[in-house]
Amino acid sequence: MAQPRGAGTSQTVRLTAELLKRIDRFAARLEGELHLTVSRSDALHRLLTLALEDAENTAVAGAILRTLEPRVSWEGLKAGSASPAPAQAP
Repeated sequence: MAQPRGAGTSQTVRLTAELLKRIDRFAARLEGELHLTVSRSDALHRLLTLALEDAENTAVAGAILRTLEPRVSWEGLKAGSASPAPAQAP
């Protein structure tokens, strides 16, 4: 459940002028799409939420892909086999 507007802990970060411009452009785009007033803080909150969700989804997808990758045994590689036998899972 989302926190009510104004809830949460205040944080201070240093951002470049160019990054602030990009955040402000994102806020303006959201205002146009949602027909609501979007503050810089609102835009930052949305951007951080999207970025974290993307990072978490990417980590999960990477973990799934790693479990599907064939394991190659070191012995098979040393023997010069063109198709080394898969190693046993740990």
